[in-house]
Amino acid sequence: MVSRGVTGRAGSAAVTSHTCQVFTCEVVLACYGPPAVPFGEIEAHLRQLERRFSRFRADSEISRLNANAGHWWDISPRLYAILAHALNVAIASQGLVNIAVLPCLLAAGYTRSFPAAAAGAPADRPSGGSAPAPRPVPPLSEVLELRPGQARLQPGTAVDIGAIAKGLWADEVASRLGDNCGVSLGGDVSCRGPGPDGDGWPVALPDGQVVTVRNGGVATSGTGRRRWGRDAHHLIDPRTGRPSRSDIVRATVIATTGAAADWVSSALVVGGTPAAPALTARPEVRHARWSTTEEP
Repeated sequence: MVSRGVTGRAGSAAVTSHTCQVFTCEVVLACYGPPAVPFGEIEAHLRQLERRFSRFRADSEISRLNANAGHWWDISPRLYAILAHALNVAIASQGLVNIAVLPCLLAAGYTRSFPAAAAGAPADRPSGGSAPAPRPVPPLSEVLELRPGQARLQPGTAVDIGAIAKGLWADEVASRLGDNCGVSLGGDVSCRGPGPDGDGWPVALPDGQVVTVRNGGVATSGTGRRRWGRDAHHLIDPRTGRPSRSDIVRATVIATTGAAADWVSSALVVGGTPAAPALTARPEVRHARWSTTEEP
């Protein structure tokens, strides 16, 4: 498996796997033995999640919530759980991961999903005049309110769950596939059980190294992949409202869950080395590594 995908022992007849494209990225599902839930059913479930929660779809549940900012809005139990997780992450990361950065992402130019811009800039900058000057993003607890079955965003605000959702969903899929499986949703990895050889599931990292993970998650965040200019990329620093300019350009985290690995890796990139001691000391973090701008 990778912090981009999942692999079993080469040639192992006991490992079954399935690969597809969802969330504009590669999805890899692997099990030691047959999956508890058929791979096709899992793929259909992931495609439903994409339709329901993509900010690039005007009819998605997240887009409808954003369009009704300023009003209490009925939401599904699944969206309620995601938003509650986002509030917890905002606190745990000390504001470094804040899903209310969507207006800043749009102002920076991230207005289309990436495959649509593969031949050129991955996103169009706003047209019709100059974009507003970036400004700090308010704490999520000041932007988002939750009560059973409903959410309310402050007027003029909007959220994007892309920074936290795939780690959560990788954990969910792994729990459905069985007791010995690995899942990668575009690099957000969740593993259960001893893997094909008993030592854990092999996860190939972007730097070419391979780690083995048993009952945990792996995620890599960085500023190099979703980029459309020298200083334009998808990781917004909520403290400035601009794409992150910290000294960490890529971070990989191994944690007890895919959800934790997902947000901690993003927080490391946004917060840089000053934030690293507190983030890596968290009980859910098993190991973290990063590259800085000072490296060749």
